[in-house]
Amino acid sequence: MGGLHEISGRCHCGNIEYLFSSPIPKMELPIRTCGCSFCTRQGACYTSHPMGSLQVRVRQQKLTHRYRYGTEQAEVFLCTNCGVFPFILGEVDGNDYAVINANSINGLHIDRATLTPPLELENQSAEERAARWKKSWIPKVTINYRNSAVTAVLLS
Repeated sequence: MGGLHEISGRCHCGNIEYLFSSPIPKMELPIRTCGCSFCTRQGACYTSHPMGSLQVRVRQQKLTHRYRYGTEQAEVFLCTNCGVFPFILGEVDGNDYAVINANSINGLHIDRATLTPPLELENQSAEERAARWKKSWIPKVTINYRNSAVTAVLLS
């Protein structure tokens, strides 16, 4: 593996933009689906890497909403202007972890016919879910609202 690859994405209107630094190039990212009722209805699919980082810029915070569902352990970061959610945040031991909605990555075209069957995660225990997030989600997340920043960084 070489250096980090800068992968950009955003919601449809551009209110929420991000830069995902990944050790894997955009076209080689693992894409997975979730079988929960929310993700199925959204047609969402996800990617992340535990050695990556995510920098988010929000232009208008008033046009964002954090939606919790199911176990309410994770927050869908939603743009209320265009209706797209670029990522989901989950907190474990006081640290934020993120997974990117792969549909929001700029220039990535997903061949849905090649996706593996959805993961059935609704019956996972809180401990199993936290372990999965720590193992595969993005551990370094920074969210900038206009001129201020809220940072969550996993310290090794």
